[in-house]
Amino acid sequence: MKIKIAVLSETLVICTVSGELSIFDEDFDIFQKEVVAYIKLGVYRFIVDLDAVSYIDSSGIGVIIRLATNAMKKETQVCVICNQPHVKRVFSVANVDRIMKFVDSVDEGIAFFERTTGFVNNGK
Repeated sequence: MKIKIAVLSETLVICTVSGELSIFDEDFDIFQKEVVAYIKLGVYRFIVDLDAVSYIDSSGIGVIIRLATNAMKKETQVCVICNQPHVKRVFSVANVDRIMKFVDSVDEGIAFFERTTGFVNNGK
């Protein structure tokens, strides 16, 4: 698994994950700890790019659920980029696709936050 974290602003983080998002991957703990650290800093808007994820297990889903649950508490959502049918189906079967917003790109996720939460992307 490879992880790339980009802080777009103090209120929006973009996480790009590739490979297997699984508890059995040695980098899984790093990803989970980074996500928790941002939540503790008060970041609740995340764009999670899973387009290059080939496999996700229940632990990987759990991290995304944790992000989505914390976002819901702050009346926002997590945007997930996932155009891989087999990965998207896992979210559907787990019935968690209703608590997140699926988007096709980072730009679409940013536009969603601008439209729904008043987020302003000063980096444009």
